[in-house]
Amino acid sequence: MSIAVPILYPGNVVAKWSDQTAWLDNPRAAAPEWSEVFAGKRLPRNIELQGDSFIKTNLTFVSYNLKIITLRGSFDYEYDDFPSELKATILAVYTASPQLNITWFRPDGENLTLYLGSPPGGTNISRDVPISQDAAIVRTVRSWALGLGADDREIVNPEVPLFAQKGPGMLDPQRAQVLKGRYEVRIRLVAFELGADVDARLLVYGKIFGLAGTDLQRRDLLVGVLWGAPVALAFGTVAAIVSVLVQAILGALGAWYGGYADELVQRVADFFLILPFLPILVLISLFYRPGIWALLLVVIGFGVVGGTTKVVRSIVLQVKEELYVEVAKSYGLGRARILFKHILPRTMPYTFALIALNVPVFIFLEASISFLGLGDPVLPTWGKIIGDAYQQAALFQGMWWWVAFPILGILFVTVAFALLGYAFDLILNPRLREE
Repeated sequence: MSIAVPILYPGNVVAKWSDQTAWLDNPRAAAPEWSEVFAGKRLPRNIELQGDSFIKTNLTFVSYNLKIITLRGSFDYEYDDFPSELKATILAVYTASPQLNITWFRPDGENLTLYLGSPPGGTNISRDVPISQDAAIVRTVRSWALGLGADDREIVNPEVPLFAQKGPGMLDPQRAQVLKGRYEVRIRLVAFELGADVDARLLVYGKIFGLAGTDLQRRDLLVGVLWGAPVALAFGTVAAIVSVLVQAILGALGAWYGGYADELVQRVADFFLILPFLPILVLISLFYRPGIWALLLVVIGFGVVGGTTKVVRSIVLQVKEELYVEVAKSYGLGRARILFKHILPRTMPYTFALIALNVPVFIFLEASISFLGLGDPVLPTWGKIIGDAYQQAALFQGMWWWVAFPILGILFVTVAFALLGYAFDLILNPRLREE
């Protein structure tokens, strides 16, 4: 999966992770599509109208220098819940200020003018009409619903009455019933110039999206969760291999040569073992904000000596007294050759198992830094996703998918490498192999 992810989602997708404008077409805080099975009803998905989805008609009055352009788009709504948002985008070409009219038609024959105004003059105008957030449209929808017999109350979600059956509860999301059928939106531009033109795009946001849902910034969490795997594996594997091998070699060198070399290695190891590594790493990240690879170098720098150094030293102190080492000495082999050819291989079962067991340790370390908001500011990592969810109180708001998938990724890798470490020990340890 880690190999396939850069192919499926190339680096330019990751570069957009922190760019909110790159995810505007996704619904906000949408659950995964498969969660619809547990909801017991058909939840809405995104509906988009643009280009050929609209039927365009032009009326031109040359003598009056007048042009009327009408766009008509329709869609079937057969879901059991209301959409989360509505947004229209008007793409127009004109110089003088025209008149713009957006009208909403429902399956029950009711209609409502959502927008009526004169956009400012210019050329190649792109105007977003956030129907769900526009205060004037919200007031218009509320007044229209009251005229249809709705109970008087303030509304926050104008898309509810637009898609609700007529009745007293059509302004209340808890009481309103979805009106299914064919909806139509008409966009009319009255321009006082013959060269004017207009295109439009209507986006009806759903409440479910993709395999992993979205967050409050509309980002597709599947991209973040999948990209978190190669980032976590690369960070954890490189840090574990380099730090464990360097510690093993230094421990073996100290035990084999003894004297001042051994004393220096052991005292440096004691010093690094008592250092509060995580607080120091937090301070470095706070002041310098390193990227993921700079952070990896810092982690390796603090891991050149440690617990593995002392354990390998104790193993080498026992192995160097064995008979085959004495035979190698009697044949006149150099001390370095004896160490790397005859002694270090005896430490490999422990070293390989320790590498596998240290990978999740470094993954947790990177996740902890990212959770605190001090990790790589560009790359999406599991820790960063969990940290964003914590800051936005995702669980409190019921957005369980925002937290569940990155946590499952960390747990999966941890268990996998724990089993891998046990397998290395079982295969490479002579005593376990004999049993």
